[in-house]
Amino acid sequence: MKLKNIAITNYRGVKNKQEVPLRSLSSVVGKNDAGKSIVLNAIATFLDAKNYSVVDSDFNDIDSSIVFQVVFEHSNLKEILEAKIKSKIKKADGLEEFLNDFIFDGTIIYEREISKSGKVYTKESILIKDFDDEEFANLYFKTDEELNKIIADNTIVIPVEGKGRNSKIEKIKHIKEFAITKGVQIEGKFIVDSFKINSLFPQVELFVSDYGLEADTKFKTNSVTEISDYFNRETQDETQRLRVIENEIEAEMQNEADSIKSFMSDYTSSLQKVEIKPQITWKDAIKNVDVRFQFDGDANPIPMSHKGTGYRRLFMVARFRYLAEKNKGNNIVYLIEEPETFLHPSAQEDLLNALKELSEENQIVITTHSPVFAGATNPESVILCKKDGQTVYEYATEATKEDFVFKIIDELGIKPSFNLRDSFEKILFVEGKDDAIAYKLICQKLFDKDLEENVLVLPTGGSSVDSFINISYFKKNGRELFLLLDSDKGLSIRNPKKPLIQAQSIVNFNSNFGTGYALHKSNLESYYHPRVLEDFYFRLKPYEIHFFGEDEDLQEFFKEKGIKKKDNINIFNSMTKEQFEEVLEQELIDFLEKIIS
Repeated sequence: MKLKNIAITNYRGVKNKQEVPLRSLSSVVGKNDAGKSIVLNAIATFLDAKNYSVVDSDFNDIDSSIVFQVVFEHSNLKEILEAKIKSKIKKADGLEEFLNDFIFDGTIIYEREISKSGKVYTKESILIKDFDDEEFANLYFKTDEELNKIIADNTIVIPVEGKGRNSKIEKIKHIKEFAITKGVQIEGKFIVDSFKINSLFPQVELFVSDYGLEADTKFKTNSVTEISDYFNRETQDETQRLRVIENEIEAEMQNEADSIKSFMSDYTSSLQKVEIKPQITWKDAIKNVDVRFQFDGDANPIPMSHKGTGYRRLFMVARFRYLAEKNKGNNIVYLIEEPETFLHPSAQEDLLNALKELSEENQIVITTHSPVFAGATNPESVILCKKDGQTVYEYATEATKEDFVFKIIDELGIKPSFNLRDSFEKILFVEGKDDAIAYKLICQKLFDKDLEENVLVLPTGGSSVDSFINISYFKKNGRELFLLLDSDKGLSIRNPKKPLIQAQSIVNFNSNFGTGYALHKSNLESYYHPRVLEDFYFRLKPYEIHFFGEDEDLQEFFKEKGIKKKDNINIFNSMTKEQFEEVLEQELIDFLEKIIS
């Protein structure tokens, strides 16, 4: 499940209830000490009070409780709730109707209350639809005797057929029908989570701004969990056997180090080795985990703590790329405080790309002062933090999006991302850097022309803050503007609003800026030629891949076949002119030809 919204009350700088909407990748911006970190710590404590416990200073008012209220969403919400509850309530007894009382517009709403410092929640509740009349309230938690009294007092007729009077859910069903007929109002009420729905919540990892392994307790626990589990399963009788186990542990940890090293080498070519070596004291299970680097000129690996903070951040960039691979299919919330700290702007871009990849299957919330990070986030995914007697949070709605973007500009000083060159009479906005490279390749193959010879191609054509600013800026510039977007039709089942948003973006662009075009297929990868994929990935058999449809969601298919997004440019580069003509719709070819002519 993913967090759609968190409401915070009486926590740190927040006195009265403050709501914060959350997306797959959200940015919290604001001045120092405005309360950005409150959001991260509130989410961490809500999801895992054991590791992110509450202390006295966390209470805004020590005499009142801290309350976190979170709205969760999931593409298969009813199915996962059913799997959790069906052991207690059978389908035949009215499980479907019972589940509907938990679901509010495709979400569930959960509340955790903390009245004193420590690692334990005082109260855990879930919102349920219920009647506001005391006689008909809490029906699911009344005894059979209490239900029978309501039936008798109101002369409610229950059919004898089927379960009839023997089914509690059956009784509740007919009592509810009677109460609705009578005009009793329904409202939302929080009830104790006796079904342990909280076990469905995602895991959480928090990375503070002074990131280092000494602060990253989750790195330590996650890295040694498999070691501890393995150790607990094995005998402790023989020293020789323990040495074998130690060797296996060290080999496993070094495999992880080697993977991270391969990513980290992209940013520092002199890196020779990354060493992750557990310090094992069997009586203590695992004592510690050390990370060491060996660069050119180093006789031995040197502890990361002896390196500068910039290297720690580079390690974080590499580690997030590693996590993106390792945790595919898992549901984890990553909370990151000021990821740009100590990073060169180019490394910020690398980390941002790693976080975007990670957010495809997980959820990420960052605090930032960086235009690079905030600018790459959709306006609806930016939370502006201010102090107004208490910490308050502002966010965009469809009606306020334009005004809100300029508030972000005032806060962070975001400016157009690219300088204009007078030789360009046309500007083409595309969604990302890979799209810019791919369309350049396509034009070279189709027309034997360099797209960028006369056209400025800007990878800011999505719905990010950056693209909003750039397009608004360039509108006043007298250039001919073009926009080329994915249709996202393949996302219609997982996210029905996304194709509509893309289509509306094209309509708005055509009305206000220039000429826009949305692909017929879901995205550029939908235009891979099947035969090229089969040649590119040797393990695929001839004619194993089909031509992709317009509204086909390829995420699971690509995962199953081992087709990786990072290979997209090389795949397109392997395609011939004839193959492009076979997969591209004529309207797209005409659109590109108009731009390049």
